[in-house]
Amino acid sequence: MTSFRELGLSPEIQLALDELGYDEPTAIQEQAIPELLSGHDVIGQAQTGTGKTAAFGLPLLEYADAGSDEVQAVVLTPTRELCIQVTQALRAYAEHLDLEIVAVFGGAPIRSQQAQLRAGAHVVVATVGRMKDLISRQSLVLTSARYVVLDEADEMLDLGFIEDVERILRMCPSGRQTGLFSATMPPPIAKLAQQYMYDPVTISVTPKQLTVDAIEQAFVEVPGKEKTDRLVEVLKAEEPEQAIIFCRTKIGTSRLDRTLRDRGLNVKALHGDMTQGSRDGVMIAFKDHRLPLLVATDVAARGLDIEHVTHVVNYDVPDTTEGYVHRIGRTGRVGRTGRAITFVTPTQRREINRIEREAKVSIGEWEPPEERLEHAPRPRRRDREEGKSKPPADGVVKLFVNRGRRSGIEEEDLRWALTEGAVVPEDAIAGIRILDRFSFVELGAEHADRAVERLDGTKLKGRQLRVELARG
Repeated sequence: MTSFRELGLSPEIQLALDELGYDEPTAIQEQAIPELLSGHDVIGQAQTGTGKTAAFGLPLLEYADAGSDEVQAVVLTPTRELCIQVTQALRAYAEHLDLEIVAVFGGAPIRSQQAQLRAGAHVVVATVGRMKDLISRQSLVLTSARYVVLDEADEMLDLGFIEDVERILRMCPSGRQTGLFSATMPPPIAKLAQQYMYDPVTISVTPKQLTVDAIEQAFVEVPGKEKTDRLVEVLKAEEPEQAIIFCRTKIGTSRLDRTLRDRGLNVKALHGDMTQGSRDGVMIAFKDHRLPLLVATDVAARGLDIEHVTHVVNYDVPDTTEGYVHRIGRTGRVGRTGRAITFVTPTQRREINRIEREAKVSIGEWEPPEERLEHAPRPRRRDREEGKSKPPADGVVKLFVNRGRRSGIEEEDLRWALTEGAVVPEDAIAGIRILDRFSFVELGAEHADRAVERLDGTKLKGRQLRVELARG
C-alpha cells in the first residue's frame, strides 16, 4: 500500500495529514491524487465514505496560489450539508497554507457571503443555486477558476441542477482541470463528462459491500411498546462515541427525540419539518463532535458523512435492503469499524432474514458489550509468557483508540492497559500519542491483533474502548 508521503504532496499538506492521523490513502485517493497532480481530468466513481474529499481536495490545494487574490478553484455540491462538510475538510488539510476557503450556500445571508468573497477567496465551495445567484449579482467571477470539481454529481442530477451546472462550467476557462465524482454514472452524467471534460481518466471504486462487511451487525427483538425502553438500555450499554438513530417518519423522529431527551440523553432530531437554520445547527453540532446522538429520517440524513459515527441504530426497520445498506454505511468509515443495531418486533423478525439473504450479511442477536467479552477467549498464563518472550517484529503498526484527554485517559493508562490487559511486552510499544478525543498507539506488528482482540470493547476508567488498526 502506498503512503501519503509517496504521493508527492507538499510538506505543509503532509504536516496537516500527519496531524490528522492520515497514514495510508484509500483506494480512490491512491488512484486519483497522482492523476490530478499530473493535470489530468478525472472521473471518480465512488460512494460517500471512501475518502473522495481528500482525493480531489489535496491536489486542489496543491494547485492554489496564495499569492493571487482571484478565485482559482471551485467545488460544486448538491446540498448545503455537503458544502459545509467539504469546506471543513479542505480547511483542515490547508491548516498550514495561507489560503482562504469560503463556503457559499442557500439558507444563510447572502450579504455575508458576498463580503467574504470581496475580502478574497482562493477556493470557493458552493451549492449550485447559491453560486448561480452570486454570479448573477457579479459577486463571484470564475474567469480564473482553472480547477473545478463536481461532487456527488448524480445527486445534482436527482435534484434537477444539471442545466445550472452546465451554465457554470461554461463560465469557467476552457483550459480548466475538471474532476467529477459520483456514486453512480447515469447517462446524463456520462454525457456531461463527455461534453465538458478533456480526455478524462476514469477511476471506479465500489466499496459498498466491503463497507458493510466491516460493520458488526446485530438485531434486538422487542415488543413494540417496549422499544424505547430497550433502546435506552442498548445506548447505555454500548456507550457510542456518536450514533445516528434512524426513524421512518418525521413524526416518529420528533416523538423519539423528545422521549430520549426526557430520559436525560444528549440528543437532537433532524427531519424535513425543521427550518433550514435549525437543520444546519444540528448538522454542525454533530459534525463538530458536540452532539453524541442524532435521531433522523433517511431523507434528512442524506449526504451525511461523519467520520466518528461509531453506531447506527435502526429504530424502525428500513423498507428495503438497499435502504438498510445505505443506513448502516454511515458507520465504519474509511477503514474504521462500526456497529449497526436494528430493532424488530416479533412480527418483523423475518425482515432480518430477508436482509441477511439479499445483502449477503450475517446479523446476530445483540449482546451487551460485557457479555461479548465473556464469550471472547481470555489470556492464559502460557500466552502471557509467550507474549513477553517474543522479540518485536521489524514492522510497527498504528492502533486507533476512541478515547483521549476528554475521557481522562493519559499515556500511563494506555500503557498499563496494553501491558496488563493485552499482555503486550513493554518494549513492543513504540509510542503513544494522546489527543483530545482519541489516541494512537504505535506497536510491534506481531502484537497488534492480540492488543485489538483483548482491549476492544473493554473499559478503561469507566469508559468503553474501541480499538482498531488505524488506516488513512
